[in-house]
Amino acid sequence: MKVEQSGQLSYQKSYGMKLPDIALLLGYVGIYDLRVQVDELKVRAWAESLDFDLPLEEAKKIVSWHYANSDQAINPSHLNRQWRVRVASEKERQRSEAITREFEEAKQRALSYEQAQKYLEEIRKNFNKGNDALLETDNGKLASDL
Repeated sequence: MKVEQSGQLSYQKSYGMKLPDIALLLGYVGIYDLRVQVDELKVRAWAESLDFDLPLEEAKKIVSWHYANSDQAINPSHLNRQWRVRVASEKERQRSEAITREFEEAKQRALSYEQAQKYLEEIRKNFNKGNDALLETDNGKLASDL
């Protein structure tokens, strides 16, 4: 990731939080934890370590959740792990909703017991009206000719 671009090193990823966002995030962490100091090197290191798709607002929620549940200093792996859990949970929720919708649609298309009985009755009534095709035997003669 550390590529020379127009005379400057680029440490930040092409999408997700930008360096100013990560500086804000570290400042937010500093509100909870006085052990965390914000400096340019730390911001750049976190930029390299954080998942590329982690939005600032979600990162702040994770920081709040972390310090509500732990007195351990937070680091990028805490944020990444919690973000991945949240993304996986959201995907699973969406998949479950899609399956439920599919089931409900199939249930609406399904015949009721009464409809099925009506169709079966109609089939049974029309089954033997004398218009059946004649059966052939193995030697090619029609069954009625035997």
